[in-house]
Amino acid sequence: MRAVAAVSIQPHPRAFAIAPRAEAREHWRVHPAPALEFVVGDITREASDAIVNPAGPGLVDLMIRQAAGPALLEAFHRAAADLPDHKLSPGQAIVTPGFELRAAHVIHCRPPIYADDPTAAREQLVAGHVQALRLARERRFASISFPAIGTGVYRYPVDRAAEVAVGAVLGELRADAAAPSVRFVFADRALLDLYLQAARVRLNQDPMRSDRGASFRDLGRR
Repeated sequence: MRAVAAVSIQPHPRAFAIAPRAEAREHWRVHPAPALEFVVGDITREASDAIVNPAGPGLVDLMIRQAAGPALLEAFHRAAADLPDHKLSPGQAIVTPGFELRAAHVIHCRPPIYADDPTAAREQLVAGHVQALRLARERRFASISFPAIGTGVYRYPVDRAAEVAVGAVLGELRADAAAPSVRFVFADRALLDLYLQAARVRLNQDPMRSDRGASFRDLGRR
């Protein structure tokens, strides 16, 4: 497995205000402790402090770049040039501004190619979610939105990706009450149901339902 990018974690207040770039900028985290949500929607329209971009030849990456404008790709290449290999590898994450997106920032991670090595792909998928959350925490973001990373052109089996992603995210949220709230955003209900089931099994509880999906507030922090 390739080495993941190191990030420094510093103590910070639970609340943090980011200067708005546009009148649409808003924050959906209203609870004092992090929450875990699952919704159907368009991630390019999420108003989180950061959305996660699975960087590469996938549809979500294309949609995010189109919505953000050309400056996003330029910023991505500048940030990636500072990495040890001068490129973003699976398991690593970098952050850029959101530019024309509603989200203030974009955290980019490279999905693993499942068919190359399923064992390594699992480790890299865990690392990508963990590094994205730690970058968000380091920058004191209150909220972050993830898509179903790796389940498109990278061919990660969706049920396994759901178990890996939810487990990695819950581990980070349980470890730190000041972690950002997490929203998984899916294109359809079938994806949502698989990820929601993974969370229900891990938390051994039923979620609170909403028009868009469901959420958990009691994450059983250590």
